[in-house]
This record gives sequence, C-alpha cells and structure tokens, in this order.
Amino acid sequence: MREIVFLLIAFSSAYATAEPLCPGGSAVANFRLQVERPGEKGVQPIEDLNALRKGDTVIYVPGDPAPGDDLDKADVVLLIAPKEGQELQVMERKPALGRQRWELKFDASVVALAYGPAGLRADRVQNMVKKDPELVAQLAEYGERTTQVETLVSAMSRPAADAQTMEAALRGFASSGAGGARLDRNATLDQQTLTMMRALNPALAAYDPLSPEPRVRWQQSAGLAAAVAGLFFGNTVAVAATSATLFLNLRSVAFPRTEFRSALRRDSSLCAKRESGSGVRFAYLWARRFPESRQPDLALREPLHLGAGLPAKIEFATPAGAWGQVRKWRWVDAEGNSQAAEGSVNGGALQLAKPPAPGTYRLAGDWDWQELQAAQPVTVYALPDLTAVRLTEASADALEAGRGRVRLRLTGVDFQFVTKVELESVADALAEKVAARFVPVKGPAPELEMEVDTDRLRQGAHRLWLTRADGEVHAFAAMVHGPAPRLTGGPSMVRQDGTAQRIRLTGERLEEVERLEFAGGTVQWLRELREAEVRLNPQTLPGTSWELTAWVGGRNLPVKWPDGIRVLPPAVRVVSVQRAARTAGSVELLDSEVDAGVAVSLAVKLSGPLAEAPKVARCGQLERADRLSESEWFIVLRPEGADGCRVSVEVEPGGAEIAVGKLVRRPDLTGFTLSGEAAGENQYWGELTGSGLERIVRVGWNEREGIPVTELPAGESGRQKLRLAVPWPAPAPRAPLYIWLRGETAGRRTNARF
Repeated sequence: MREIVFLLIAFSSAYATAEPLCPGGSAVANFRLQVERPGEKGVQPIEDLNALRKGDTVIYVPGDPAPGDDLDKADVVLLIAPKEGQELQVMERKPALGRQRWELKFDASVVALAYGPAGLRADRVQNMVKKDPELVAQLAEYGERTTQVETLVSAMSRPAADAQTMEAALRGFASSGAGGARLDRNATLDQQTLTMMRALNPALAAYDPLSPEPRVRWQQSAGLAAAVAGLFFGNTVAVAATSATLFLNLRSVAFPRTEFRSALRRDSSLCAKRESGSGVRFAYLWARRFPESRQPDLALREPLHLGAGLPAKIEFATPAGAWGQVRKWRWVDAEGNSQAAEGSVNGGALQLAKPPAPGTYRLAGDWDWQELQAAQPVTVYALPDLTAVRLTEASADALEAGRGRVRLRLTGVDFQFVTKVELESVADALAEKVAARFVPVKGPAPELEMEVDTDRLRQGAHRLWLTRADGEVHAFAAMVHGPAPRLTGGPSMVRQDGTAQRIRLTGERLEEVERLEFAGGTVQWLRELREAEVRLNPQTLPGTSWELTAWVGGRNLPVKWPDGIRVLPPAVRVVSVQRAARTAGSVELLDSEVDAGVAVSLAVKLSGPLAEAPKVARCGQLERADRLSESEWFIVLRPEGADGCRVSVEVEPGGAEIAVGKLVRRPDLTGFTLSGEAAGENQYWGELTGSGLERIVRVGWNEREGIPVTELPAGESGRQKLRLAVPWPAPAPRAPLYIWLRGETAGRRTNARF
C-alpha cells in the first residue's frame, strides 16, 4: 500500500501543477465562510469548526470574482439542518456581491450554501419548506460526502502531500462505499486502493501501479484527483448517491425552476462543473456536516519519549473519533513557545512527520475557539552517538564461546532508540551474524540488557553492530573469550610460620594467568613453573581460608577462586619416636626397614598439640591412634604395599612426617644343608628350605661377595626348597650364610649355618 500511496501522491502532485485550483472542474465563485461566536475573540473558518451553535453568526465574505461572472445577479442562500428534529431552515436569500451575515436560531448538524450565479428564486421558501426529516437526512448525507471528497481531493492535489495523509483520506472516503465500491478491510491495502480507483473511473481499470516506467503510469491516468472530483460534479452524482433525490426535493420545495449541481470548496474557491442551458437557472450546492462529538480530553495513553528527527506515533487514551477533529496541532515548550506539529490522523493515532528539537513539550491543538493541551509532557531526545557504546567490564569478560545463552549489558549511551544488536566474526568471513535478543525500552535507558547465544560464536575477535532507529549503524570491537582458567585439586595449604612457602597450583588454562593476589598476604606467581611463592601477613590467623584472585590476559576483571589458600598453624615438630621391638626372623632386618604385613607400634612425642589424630601418609593402614597426653600419641600401623615403599605417618596435614621405614618382604628360612657334590671350583651344592625363597638372587659367607643363584625354588608355598651353589671353604665353623634379595647390593645375614 505504501507504494500505491506514493504513486497517488505523485499523480496528484503532477496534476496540481497543471491545474492548481479545481481538479475535475473550474471555479464558479470565490468566497470565504467564517463563523463568529458570542464571547469569543475573532472569527473561525467554517471548515475548522466542529460545531455550529445557536447564536453563532455565519459570515459570507466574497473574494475575487470568477472570470466572466456577473455578480450583480448572483445570490447566496444558507441552509441549516437541525440537530434534534427541527425543520430544515432556509435562511434569507442575499446578494453574493457583498459581505453577508446569518445568525443561527438553533444548533446545526449540517450547513449548506446554495450559490446561484444567475440568482436564486426563493421567494416562496418560507411558505413551502415544512418539517421534512427526509430532506434533512439527505442534506446531512450530502454534507458528509462533500467533506469526504474535499478531504480526498485536497490530499491528492497537494504538491507536498504525505503518505499518511493520503492513506487516511482514502480510507475515510472508501469506507462508506463511495463510488459504488465498499472496501474490504481484510484485503491488503494496495488491493483496497486499486478497487477504489477502478470504481471511481472505469478508464483506470487497465492502470498498472507497478509499472517500472513512471511516464507510462502517468499516461494511463488523467489524474486521480480530477477523476474523483469529476464524478462528484457529474449529473449522475456517483459519489454522493443520495444527491439526485436531494436536488429534486430542493427544487420542488425551496428553489423552483432551479437545477442544482454538486460543488466542492478549495481554499476560497467554489469548484464545480460549469453548466449552461437556455431558460435553465443553475445553482451550486456546497455542504458540510459537523461531527457530533464533544470537546475531547487529550490524555496520552502512556508517557512519550521521542527521538529528534524520527517519525512519531502519538496514541491517546480516547478513540480517534473524539480527538480526530482537533486542528492545528503544535508543540508547546515550557516557555509557552509553539511550533507546528506536521502530520495526520491515521490508524487511530496521530502520525507526526518528526518531533521538534530535543526538549520537553506538550501537544496542543485547536477545537473551535478553544486551545486543547495534553496534560502529560512529551520528551524529545537527541539520538545517541553510538560511538560511545561499550560492553560493561563484567559483560565483556562473560562473552565466552560455548557458554550457551548469556546475559550481557551495554552502556555508554541512551539505548531507547537502538533497534538491533548483532555480533559478527572478524576472522571468519563465512560466519553468520548472531543477533542479540533484547526488549526495546521506552524512556531513557543508560544500559541495555541483551541475551546472546554464545554456542553460535567462536573464540576470537568480533564486531558488535548496533542499529539506531533512524537506520544509522555503528560497530565496535568485542572479544569472544575461551573458558576462564580453572583451579583444581582443592585449596593450597600454607603454614603461618613467618617464612615464604612455595605451593604448586593445578588446573586448566593456568598459563593465561598473569598475576595472583589474595588478601591474607603476598604471592608471587611463577607462571612457567605453575608455582606460587606465598608469604602470609603476621595477623593472618590459622584456620582461615582466602579467595585467590587471578588476573588473566585479555580480561577486564579478575577470576575468583574461592577457598584457594587455607592457612594452617605453625608445623608441629616430632620430638621423639620410640619403636616397639621387632621380630628377629631368620633373615636380617635393618633398622630403616619394616616387615610387610607385620604391625608396628610407635610412641610419638610432639612439640605441641594436634587438632586431629595423625594419619598414615603412605604404604600402610592405621590400626590405632590413641592420645596419651596433650602432645603424646600411641600409634599402631600395619605396613602394606610394594617392596621398597617408604612407610610414614603424617603428623598433621601438610606438616611433619614420621619415617617408619622401608617396606620389605623377608624370606623365612627353616633349614640349610651342604652336600659333598662339587658345583665347580671351590663350590659345592647346598639346599635352603623355607618360604619366600624366590626373592634370593645371590648367596655367600659375607655381605660383599656372593655367588648368583641359578635355579628357582621348588615346592609349595611355605615348604620351598632352593638348590644353590655355595663357596668353599667356609670362613669358620658354624659361619652364618648371607643372602642377597632382588634389587639389593649388599648381603643380609641369616640364621642358616653349616
């Protein structure tokens, strides 16, 4: 429809250039009709009024005569249709040459002026016009149609016509079935317009409003304004369907031997189709129907916040029928200065081309002699400079790829006139723009909350595009981050002992961390080692936990790691350890060793109390941990694990440990015999019996020299036999045998003897 309306405007503008005064006809008279009301200052044009009241005076003011007219013979008569059942009043016939006045005896719903260039014979009017409801209704219908056609022709013919004014005129004209075609409001607007055009003039049936050639479009039509006006002027009176009956009734009742023709008013001209005929007295009838509406209340539906230079839609709390007749809309500032508000009533709202300069105003308009003013102010704002837009620091950091839907905030300008926000990748030219979702705001908005689907974004540089209500677009840089660094492994333990301590951090993307901070002391971040050197403040109390703050490259705000550092009291020292006697066994056990699976009892004296019982740190299971006194404990543990594992007890978390010994599994020897069978030079075969013999790899008579064992033990577990070569002679009678266990470099003394 918008395209159709603009075509109509182009046609009407072109036609108005050729015939600026009376489209479809010619000027038959020039005059102005004004109204004077008791108690009101000045006069008002009759076209601007919403009511004619009892006591009002209608003033006829002649203008420049039309060429060729002889005003000496011309007469004018005013016809007044009542509001509530009175008879049609035909006022006194008066010469058209001079200024004339008629005072109304009752409120009027319709006013009509009959203009007779050759005079009007109305000498029998007062006797012949009787109360005639049908005549009154016909005159009211004619007045309404006259007003509709005048509005439409004016909108079409105006060189500076706007689409909204044109559209409103078309809808008002066609809604009542003018031209024999009532528009279907469910049809598209362009279909409605074409229906109306073809009903007005069958010659327009072949008109193609979508033709690419403007000249072709123009040649297909003689001008829509002329077509509409011509139909109204024609004898068939196609637009005003009841006019033929009206004119016949007027002729028979009030104006004998007078032929009436339709007439429209354009400015001060009375436009009609000129008629001539021998012995026929022609007259032209113009009428206006006044809306039956009371003075409206200009209450706005909601507070208005408008952008300077943008089209404005003003909606009132009452229907448009109540305030649609307000004229001369204007903006009134706080000092009382006013300026015109250009626009039209359309779609139940006041559509304005553009608001004034930024400031606070009230909308005002004229209702007859009264000025109406909206109670609520209207604020007009300058459109924001989008170059000042930025993401808040928290939002810039939250823009991470793959986080799903993320709420972000923009700041820096007033966002009430931002209509679109989009994100576009800089590196990936094939990536589609990702639109941000947000709720348009009404009124000043220093921040804009929006939602972005980060699953559609990739890590890297982006542009954030903003579109303003007037179409201006601006972009600024935005970085889409990867996931933030993350700390794993629980809090790091630091003791309050006045010394600098190193802690190792574990986690993800720690290489992006540039520095660390925490409120309980100082920390130096050794990024390459992923270690932090921590020194606690003296007043930092043991038992407290501190948030560790990580500053990450490319981010505005730090990453917070709650419970990143936990403060422990100064370490408790081990004063003494007493160990219960150990089972000797058949194979030597060193002082630094413990038997696997054999319980070990310890009496431990510490330098201070413990918050909780000691725990086995590694290679064993705690069976008992009894407090003997404030700083003494009795501990029983059972070593478990692989050979060589270092069994220890942790006095307190992160504190000192008690080294219990290296875990070993000793063979259990039950017998040893030596045969007389030579196994080589200075060697004889012998045999060991017992269990765990598979661990023996060498034998000898001292801890330094030994002969490798070349065979494996035979027999069941616990009753094994191992054949081995033994050097000869023995160093002494009853000399003990030494054995080497796997992985050891020195022999162990046994109780096996020869």
